[in-house]
Amino acid sequence: MTGSVSVHMPDRSLVSSLSVNPALISSSVTLRDDLVGIVSEFHDRAVPERAVEALDKLYGSLYASFAHLSLADSLPQPPITWIGYECGEIIAILLFLVRFDQVHVLTELIRLEPRIVYAFRRAVLARFSGVNGIQFNAITLTQPLTVGAHQFYAFSENYIISLPRSVDDYRAALGKSTRKTIKGYSNRLQRDFSEFIWEARQADQMRSHELRSLIRQLHNFKRDGMAARGKRAELSRRDIARMFVLSRAGGLVGVARIGDKVYGGSLACRVGDNYVMLISAADPSLTAYRLGMLCCFWAVCDCINAGARECHLLWGRYQYKTQLLARPSTLLRLTIYRSRLQMGL
Repeated sequence: MTGSVSVHMPDRSLVSSLSVNPALISSSVTLRDDLVGIVSEFHDRAVPERAVEALDKLYGSLYASFAHLSLADSLPQPPITWIGYECGEIIAILLFLVRFDQVHVLTELIRLEPRIVYAFRRAVLARFSGVNGIQFNAITLTQPLTVGAHQFYAFSENYIISLPRSVDDYRAALGKSTRKTIKGYSNRLQRDFSEFIWEARQADQMRSHELRSLIRQLHNFKRDGMAARGKRAELSRRDIARMFVLSRAGGLVGVARIGDKVYGGSLACRVGDNYVMLISAADPSLTAYRLGMLCCFWAVCDCINAGARECHLLWGRYQYKTQLLARPSTLLRLTIYRSRLQMGL
């Protein structure tokens, strides 16, 4: 697809804390795509403050958030920011790096309309004459691409629950057998353990050592549960530290206790109007009570009570996710080329 572009300089670029070296910041450029009416604005090695805020609102995805990107170990330099405007409103933001002749998009686990992809492609190829390919990782397309040289393949999925307005509505939407399972095992737990309790708390209301301890405990439950099925699940100290930082701002914690002892729980991170389930696990000793599934169900209910629009359970094909009404959103790796010749090469 082709279209004319006009270039002018925006009034000002607000630079986020990630871009700490002014010498790295080059002029920002704006391109108007007359074909679809989208104005593209680039900020080289800078992330404007308005983009930081809009990323969460637009996508509600942890892996598209600036908070997650800021914790990445492998980011060699501040990214370039592309902002797409329509009628003066921000409709899309993508952060990326240019490596040799390839653009690597860092914004992941997002849904993109083809027209956004096309506008980004045209703007990038017009702005960076040496670029021959654009690589997206872990995105979902609302419709197939029909124009331009490109290749893609599905490699994973993100399980997403569209949340109703109330827990009663959610419970009613569950399948009959799922409702029976939840009610039966909940009653059995209460009957066999009179001190059993599920407690929901905001992460920022917990003491730091208490939250760290809970994250480690939940990870140990998950690791032991996976080991029992012949699988591995390991988190490094760095991973646990990231989870702690991400959960401190807007995190929602659920804890299953019998007396003073923790037997399960969940940790969800709020991004925009959505919650992303960082971890949900239970002590394998209570597998007979389906505590793992119950913890996830109660955590989803807590997200509903917190007014969330969606709950993202991320990847991993487990039956309990579909039982709790999560639907898989296919994740693609997509490469777009400047020309069919470049794709062939």
